[in-house]
Amino acid sequence: MLDLLYGKTPLIKEHGFLTPSECAKYERELSRLVTPYTHNTGPTMRKVGIAQFEYQAQSQEDLKNRSDEQVRYFADAKKWENFHQKLAEEKGLDAWYRVINRIAALFPDWDVQIASEGPGLNYFSGIFRALNDSTHLHCDFSPYDSLTEEWIINSVEHQAVFNLFLAPVKGGQTIVHDVQWTKDALRYRDPESYGYHRDLVKDAQKAYCEPTVGALCMFNSQNMHEVEAVTPEEMPSLGMPYRPRLSLSSFMGLLPSSKTGGKPRLIFWS
Repeated sequence: MLDLLYGKTPLIKEHGFLTPSECAKYERELSRLVTPYTHNTGPTMRKVGIAQFEYQAQSQEDLKNRSDEQVRYFADAKKWENFHQKLAEEKGLDAWYRVINRIAALFPDWDVQIASEGPGLNYFSGIFRALNDSTHLHCDFSPYDSLTEEWIINSVEHQAVFNLFLAPVKGGQTIVHDVQWTKDALRYRDPESYGYHRDLVKDAQKAYCEPTVGALCMFNSQNMHEVEAVTPEEMPSLGMPYRPRLSLSSFMGLLPSSKTGGKPRLIFWS
């Protein structure tokens, strides 16, 4: 896991973290609840929950028009703060807790917690996403992505992400390229979106993660990566014209002792 955080291992995949029947419960409960991201400069992405990404400056035009996005994020995040507790207590759906506990057990000497700016300013962790229409080639590294304001997640020195796949879809694999974000990568940034030009990853080695039902996949989100589109199929069991590529996801970032003044801290947010 340390090698993953430090960018030495492309990805880790654990099959069977959830059973197919457990995943089916998530599909029945959440598939009809997905809604489009409120702000997204790429192909359509849907979710249940809230993503800090929705409040980022994703394009050059966004950078010119910043206002109260950070304030709105924490106000909106508060509305979701008991979401996973309710899912667990009312529906018996506790996968988010199980993933967090599994990761925390790997770092007994670290503090492991949800990211927070202080009392009443907690981040949301554990978004359910449906990425059916692919994504741009991109990376996720908050020290650059969120530099328009002061966020605690901007202080992480290493960042990774977990995805727990919940839906049996065709296609939709994640491709992780052996190219990490640096300031030099900005030469390849698309000024109109969050994406990067493909020349950045030309000839780079790649690792692949199929969205196998019940599998837990973790990779270093500082690496350039992309999600391929799924093959559309109807979901008659729920009366839906398509089956969402449902997954549970959260970022995790390392705050070293030099920044915490104590133990290293692994913080989570979506």
